[in-house]
Amino acid sequence: VGGTKQRYKGDAAAPSLHTKMASLCKRQQCTIERRGFRQELDSWRHKLIHCVGFESILEGLFGPGLVKDITLFQGKYKN
Repeated sequence: VGGTKQRYKGDAAAPSLHTKMASLCKRQQCTIERRGFRQELDSWRHKLIHCVGFESILEGLFGPGLVKDITLFQGKYKN
């Protein structure tokens, strides 16, 4: 249609491009960067789990009005 060739998933050019991109990502530097990125994400995930877990425990012990109570307490005893 109109002299332009459309490419679909089954075209021969698509696998070669995919293969070329995959081979670029197998370089040692890419592997090191991916590993570092994964480790950073894991550390943030653990920190988030601890923060949310701690907040949930406090809320379970003291009720949902905990934040309001803490805010009132801080305002009352501020210098």
